[in-house]
Amino acid sequence: MSYYDLDDIISHGQKIPCKFNIDVKGLGYLEGNPGKNIAKDTKLELPMWIAEVLAVCMTSEESSTAFIELIQPEAINTKVINAIKTSSTSLDVHSISQHYYALVQKWGELFTDKELVDVVQQMLKERAEEINNHAQSLRGIKQESSFLYTLDEFEKKLYKTSHESHKNLRKWLHNES
Repeated sequence: MSYYDLDDIISHGQKIPCKFNIDVKGLGYLEGNPGKNIAKDTKLELPMWIAEVLAVCMTSEESSTAFIELIQPEAINTKVINAIKTSSTSLDVHSISQHYYALVQKWGELFTDKELVDVVQQMLKERAEEINNHAQSLRGIKQESSFLYTLDEFEKKLYKTSHESHKNLRKWLHNES
């Protein structure tokens, strides 16, 4: 995570479902019950930055039990993966998660989920080609607004960078002629 990148900060704040493996005193405010305890098997959504730490930290030196267990988010469930495999370019990634690729990257790192990473990597290749095709358009961003609504934040950056590159290339070619 980059300390100064707002998108990184926001993407690490995405909430993911978790299940507590132990009773925890005084953290009831996480589920809207200040001053209460969180019982074992309580399911909550926690920001990714804290969930990943609690999922790898053991409750004691003698124990092999982590504080929480991460539950697969809906954004990467079988239904979404099948939709990606069917037609990744028509998928509204933004409605699934504003920071979809960051979520998949973190999940893939935590669980070494090769199939998920491979499917999403192929999706990015296909969508990047489509993004580049739209970015080459002389109409620019204003005409492509409906397409932009389907992009997650990483894809939006890719679109803007690609569009600016094509625009600068046209300027350079025009000045050279």
